[in-house]
Amino acid sequence: MKNKIILLVLAITSAGFFNGCSEKPEVVIKKTEQIPAENLTTETIPGVVLAPQETVQETVKHKETVSETIIATEKPAQEIKQVSPENIFSDTKYECDSPETQKTETKTQTKDTVLKTPKKTSEIVVSKSPIVVIPGECLIYRIKWNFANVGKFIIACKKEKINNQDVFHIVGLTVPEGLWTKIGNGYNRFDSYIDGKNKLPFYYYSYSASTSTSQITKTIIDHKTKTLSFEVRKYKNNKQYGLKTGKSNFSGILFDGLSAIYAMRGMAGEEMLPSIVPVGITKITNINICFLEKNIDNFSVGKKEYWLLKSESNEDEAIFRKGVLFVSISADNERLPLLLKGRVPLGTGTVELVSRKILDGDFSTDSKTLTKILNSIL
Repeated sequence: MKNKIILLVLAITSAGFFNGCSEKPEVVIKKTEQIPAENLTTETIPGVVLAPQETVQETVKHKETVSETIIATEKPAQEIKQVSPENIFSDTKYECDSPETQKTETKTQTKDTVLKTPKKTSEIVVSKSPIVVIPGECLIYRIKWNFANVGKFIIACKKEKINNQDVFHIVGLTVPEGLWTKIGNGYNRFDSYIDGKNKLPFYYYSYSASTSTSQITKTIIDHKTKTLSFEVRKYKNNKQYGLKTGKSNFSGILFDGLSAIYAMRGMAGEEMLPSIVPVGITKITNINICFLEKNIDNFSVGKKEYWLLKSESNEDEAIFRKGVLFVSISADNERLPLLLKGRVPLGTGTVELVSRKILDGDFSTDSKTLTKILNSIL
């Protein structure tokens, strides 16, 4: 184990010198097409919960709470400044009040709000979901560790039908570059299914693999019963050696690791209030998110005005590592996640958008097709 850790450290610190030794496209495609995709249907996943097609509602009073609403005070409009994202870790001004602090300061402003809740017990009672979904949208990113290219990332959204109801399928795939290809890490797949009626995630799937081991995680988020159920299967040399299952309760809205990014797209803006965003896959973690300021800078996709958000977590869950993550989202109608930047062991990790495409509505979400699209851009 000690030797593996030493090897990993050497690999990371040497990545800048081996930046160009990526595998050939045909090799990458052969590896990624072996990644199992999740074809979700009501038959294959009987535990999936979708909102009822018919809604019967009555009006009741509901008091706003931290878990279901955005809490903050009014903020003055921010002027546009020329500030580089490269300096965000060294600048002490990038601080924001926590939602807990904002709650204390605005305690006298708490009021009863009229929301619609159903007469039927099967209906889901939640606040409006901020998730932004654009069917056919395909975003391609480059992943860097300090100055070295270590991976590529593609994420796409497809509108599908399950049980005659609209579902938004968000799928992501990562492929390693440089020295990471020699280590065998970096091949990952993520699937998030969003209910077309309430824009809330209800099923999450992830696959990750190294040289000889792999792991599959499946999570069901039931917003009706407010429960998260998960199953983790671990494999070595294609043989299962581990199984872990569990269940947790939550209140309000819960996002998985992939849909949380799309929620941040919807929340971003000068009027955004400090928020607590619950994220859950195998455990539930509260992510504190706030708006910092509106800036202008050059990105791989050109010069953009953007909203700079800061997220902070006390523990690891999905893409949200323990610590601070800065997210730059384009200040326009597309609300593109332009850049994600955070501290990682031995340096800084960045995920930067390099291309955006709109695919045909019937595009395939299998790993081989996604890899071909990825290789055509990077």
